[in-house]
Amino acid sequence: MNFSRDNQINKLSANNNFDLLIIGGGIVGAAALEMASNQNINTLLVEKNDFSSGASSRSTKLLHGGIRYLPQMEFGLVRESLQEQKVLRQLLGNLYKPLDLLAPIYKDDGFADLPKLFQLNNIASGVFKFGLSFYDFLGSRSKAEKHQLISKEETINMFPHIKKENLIRSFLFRDAQTDDAKLVLTLLRNAVEINQSTAVNYLEVLNINKDNKGYNVELKDTINEEEYRIRCKYIIAATGTHSLPGEYLSKSTKLTFSGGAHLVLNGDPLRLNNKGVLLPRTEDNRVMFVLPWLDNTIIGTTDTKHFSGSLDIPFANKDDIDYLIRNVKKYFDIENIDYVSSWSGVRALIGRGETSSKNISRGHFVNNIDKNFIQVAGGKLTGFRIIAKEALSYLFNNEFQISELGFIDEIINIDNQLNNENIEKCIENYSAAKPVDYMIRRSHLSWFNKDGGKYYIAEIAKKFKYKNAEEETLKELKAEGLITSDTL
Repeated sequence: MNFSRDNQINKLSANNNFDLLIIGGGIVGAAALEMASNQNINTLLVEKNDFSSGASSRSTKLLHGGIRYLPQMEFGLVRESLQEQKVLRQLLGNLYKPLDLLAPIYKDDGFADLPKLFQLNNIASGVFKFGLSFYDFLGSRSKAEKHQLISKEETINMFPHIKKENLIRSFLFRDAQTDDAKLVLTLLRNAVEINQSTAVNYLEVLNINKDNKGYNVELKDTINEEEYRIRCKYIIAATGTHSLPGEYLSKSTKLTFSGGAHLVLNGDPLRLNNKGVLLPRTEDNRVMFVLPWLDNTIIGTTDTKHFSGSLDIPFANKDDIDYLIRNVKKYFDIENIDYVSSWSGVRALIGRGETSSKNISRGHFVNNIDKNFIQVAGGKLTGFRIIAKEALSYLFNNEFQISELGFIDEIINIDNQLNNENIEKCIENYSAAKPVDYMIRRSHLSWFNKDGGKYYIAEIAKKFKYKNAEEETLKELKAEGLITSDTL
């Protein structure tokens, strides 16, 4: 059965008994569904908004090992992430893209996150080289994958717009990137179309009640206003930044939030030539990335305790945008940075009492809420498979693995310009229910066109049954910070 929303709603109407309910359609929930379906566990996944509409589509797109976490002594997290890269490279096909990143060394600049003693000019370069060697060691990297030391002249030839003044030398090291939203949708489609699981977006959990046989769950379709009741024996709440619903609200794990804003530049104005750059020290003593992505350029991310918008739809505000531009100009000789769009995401973090969100652990947790009911949150994009497997293993004794994924090249080929054939495919095979689902998460049309691609809304809206599609799409793109005017 195709992974269309209509088909999934029909399946839900025909069956109200499940072994496992997964709440949350981000990367961890999607991976858990795929692995559970491989073990023939009758599973329903519900997402109150669109699939991957939270942090799982709003990341920096890196499947990285976490080089910045070495100075924080997070050696276990870094090693786990680096080893996981090897697994993901085999599983994800063309959704896993190796990426070389430049780490430039400047006089009197050092690297954020390093202790002050190691910021001194005569030792900063040596300390960073040691860190990269340790990074390679933790990742069991081959000679071809290990970091390289390159001279000032080689750096300038490779990156002609990088600032030359005070540049001493640079390092190149290897990480990887992905398309996070398309990865989520690929996992879901495999679980639904190959393994016959059920996954429904825009389906909110209103309440959960326990009895001696398991759980009774009340659901509401926020598009059609229909309500459903299902039974299940086990629950995984992979709800990200959101609290548990209904009577379980008070048992929700207390989280710390971090806002992360990004800019998209059209094409390659910084002359990255398909390599990324790790900016060594921002004005608030952090590192930041400038990255190639889908023939455009990403700048990000901020890391702030406060964010604009809501948990469902955060956006990059003027301060975020100005911050990103200032810090890019610190390291690149470019007079004007003309960005085409922006996005912001909110990460759920495990708090430790620090005042700065950059010092809070990116590790994950699994919290026992009730009998056969757990909540999972936190962690990095790279660790999604490990987190989902751990969550499932709390409830079942099965050996969970992600199977070889199909449909990868198909979703990669959904391009980022208006394409009526692709709209139909996204409705039929990727559960797009609203125009914005197609415009932001199936394609990235709204990120790669000025004003969020608002001039395409009328044509795209014709393909959807969604009531008041044009007006609602304009409203949502405005909430995302992608357009500023009220008219189409």
